[in-house]
Amino acid sequence: MKQQDDGTVIQRFCIAILQKMSVKEESIPVYMKSGLIDWIIKLLLRSKSNDIHVFCLDFASALLANILHSNPMYKLNIHFIKNYNNYVSSAYITNVNVN
Repeated sequence: MKQQDDGTVIQRFCIAILQKMSVKEESIPVYMKSGLIDWIIKLLLRSKSNDIHVFCLDFASALLANILHSNPMYKLNIHFIKNYNNYVSSAYITNVNVN
């Protein structure tokens, strides 16, 4: 699906299927590991400059909402919030070392 041109019938059906499956919380970790969130965000950003089929945008947006509001994502956010200072410190140290 990621290699399909935007708006193709195959892409539309794949996004719709993934969106329908996203109500099952067991599928969310698979989506997260596969980079689907990043792909959806890039699709939505591409829609600013390209004509993307409205079906793709509707279902991709709904899919993203389901992922972001899922229990696995909630647990990941709680982990991030608890360790926020560590992430910020690591990022700052990394940036200092790189520059």
